[in-house]
Amino acid sequence: MKNRHKIRRKRRNNRNVSVGNLPAAGVVLILWSFASWAFAVNSVMAEEAEGYEPPQIILSEPESGSVWYQEPPELKIIHSDPETVTRYLVKTPSGEETEGELWIESEETEEPEETEPPQEPEGAEPSWEPDGVEPLEESGERGSSEDSGTPEIQEETEEETDEPEKTGGSEAEKETGDAVPVKPVTAVISGEIWEEGENRLLVWMETVEDGTEVYREERKIRLDERPPGKVSFTYRDSAGGYFSSSVKISVHASDEVSGVREIICTAGNRTKRLEGGQGTLEIPPGFTGKVTACAVDNSGREGPRSESDWICCEDEAPLISLDIGQKEGIWQDRAATVRLEVCELGEKYGFSSGLKSVTYYVNGQAAGRKEYPDGSTVCSDSLSFKVDEASRNGQGIQIMAHALDRAGNTSVKIGKVFIDTEIPAISVKGIDEAAITGKDTEIEVTVSEENILSEGKVCVFRTVPGEDKQEVINMPLEIRDGAGQEFKKAVFLQESGMYECIVTAADAAGHKAEQKITFTIDRESPVIRYVDQMNGANIRFFQWNYGREEMIQDLTGYSYSMYLNGEPYFSGSMVTEEGEKLLEVRAEDEAGNVSFARAAFTVDHTPPVIHWGELEDGGKYDGTAVLGLWVDGTGERIRTLYINKERQKISADSRIFQYEITESGRYTVDVKADDLAGNESAEQISFEVREQNGLAGTVIEPVRRILSGDEGELEEKDENRERNHMHVTVVLFVIGAAAVLCAFYISCKRRKGMA
Repeated sequence: MKNRHKIRRKRRNNRNVSVGNLPAAGVVLILWSFASWAFAVNSVMAEEAEGYEPPQIILSEPESGSVWYQEPPELKIIHSDPETVTRYLVKTPSGEETEGELWIESEETEEPEETEPPQEPEGAEPSWEPDGVEPLEESGERGSSEDSGTPEIQEETEEETDEPEKTGGSEAEKETGDAVPVKPVTAVISGEIWEEGENRLLVWMETVEDGTEVYREERKIRLDERPPGKVSFTYRDSAGGYFSSSVKISVHASDEVSGVREIICTAGNRTKRLEGGQGTLEIPPGFTGKVTACAVDNSGREGPRSESDWICCEDEAPLISLDIGQKEGIWQDRAATVRLEVCELGEKYGFSSGLKSVTYYVNGQAAGRKEYPDGSTVCSDSLSFKVDEASRNGQGIQIMAHALDRAGNTSVKIGKVFIDTEIPAISVKGIDEAAITGKDTEIEVTVSEENILSEGKVCVFRTVPGEDKQEVINMPLEIRDGAGQEFKKAVFLQESGMYECIVTAADAAGHKAEQKITFTIDRESPVIRYVDQMNGANIRFFQWNYGREEMIQDLTGYSYSMYLNGEPYFSGSMVTEEGEKLLEVRAEDEAGNVSFARAAFTVDHTPPVIHWGELEDGGKYDGTAVLGLWVDGTGERIRTLYINKERQKISADSRIFQYEITESGRYTVDVKADDLAGNESAEQISFEVREQNGLAGTVIEPVRRILSGDEGELEEKDENRERNHMHVTVVLFVIGAAAVLCAFYISCKRRKGMA
């Protein structure tokens, strides 16, 4: 047995001699680069090194014969090479990964050789290199050799036999003549692991000796367990399901996983298969009923069957006959009664759409009309009318009848009939619907008609906010004789505004077409409103309550930002901090135009201080009193002033008021002041002005004041102090004079008594 292991190791060394000469990191890097390339191109690669038996991957084929499974398949991986380890990794669409490894454990216990585990290359991604996963038993789980059920290999002698056994074995076993039975290890992966969508399976094999990768294979397991969705129908329906020509029905279906392979449509006894998830089915005239369809996905599942609305498509015109009561050319001397017969034969297809209206004309003027209500199935009718109009210049009176069925087929008696099943085709290029641009725009209008175009026109309307819609272009198409024409017109626009371009066309058969496209040319920056009103303002608090649409106007959508003193500001936030503020607004519209607005203002919520002069509340003044008051704050003013409830005339921006009151009486003064921010303050004082009683009153009063101790208060003001000095001087003079007079009087009395 020892010899067998030695021979195997020798053959491995010989087999890998070319790789062993390279640095280990280089070998690993080459193998990893090769594996990455195989994964990138989404291919399946299987490498088999000489002398190794690759693992078997057993996977059933999809049920439908395509690459998609309808039911989750079971996967088996069989590993039968004892010199290698088979690893596998399953990655589902959701990103979940399941990994494992398989190997055959040797039962030899003699002289186990220590081998270093294979080293991974630096920088390698570990997602596709599972590590630490236990080896699997027959059921796919890793276990010890005792639990795996692998039969023990009998010990052999060291003598080599002349002939190797015919039961297989490795190359070394054949050379040495040893035959060791190998029981393969199988991993069974249940179908529950697969998810809907594209699952990826990576299987690779490495040698036990040095971890060299000798085999790699990648597969994709696509699973779709749900049927596709219902089929939807789309078609023009301007007449309640009636058509006078072939109608094109667009069908659409979807499948969330594998996609729609085809849509099977059935119209009557006709079946058509449309590849992919959408297509167009053309219903020719002669069909009435409903179209059914179902979708088939790439896994072969068939979805539910859908049914369209009822359709009637026929191009057989009504039959008209006129009976005027006499042979044509015979004159009558009385009014003629004309009988009109109209019917829908339905001979062409075996059915008809029914009459919709019958109109009759006399000399080109409509004389009567009969309409049949929706839902009716009238296919024939008789009408009669009188013609009492006289002929002119020997010309006959033209009688013409026009019949229209619900499918749009018409018939005219007396005259030519032209039927046109297609409407004019209109194409507008140069700009998309609802587009916004800040550049000059050139629109190319093309109208194609397979018959004769009777009229065509290009109208362009421009709307600017605050103004009425204006027609800026009214350009008729040049009509020429002939059929199958194509008309082109170029329209060049520069001015900003919201535009509406309407192209109309009609052919000689009366079919009309119209195409409308709206777009915006915005070469102007957004208009930011109300910000400039804040510039230089004085306010008690700041709170921006203008809405987005109020504050900014633009032809297109826009974004904006606000800043207060450099910090982001959000509309509705209240700022009460006093001081100077700077509000900045930036707006950018969808066309790339940018605008800015700035405003500097002051927040002030301190009310004005009212200063009074010499008057005091409750004061009493003799003879006269000077009323003086003022405010001295920036932007402050005296708003109203009442003296005894009588409003005084002051200027609108008055900051000071002074008035001398000489009339005696009691006075009450009410004053209000405010500032530019709207802060207000109000004060009231009351005082009395008394009359002066001659010289005595003038003299006695100062004395009384002095004696009563009021002198100190008078000295507080300069004018009162000077007046008091004058009063004292007068009092002293009067007292001295009185004393002199008294002395003189007493002296005279004495002299008279002595005499």
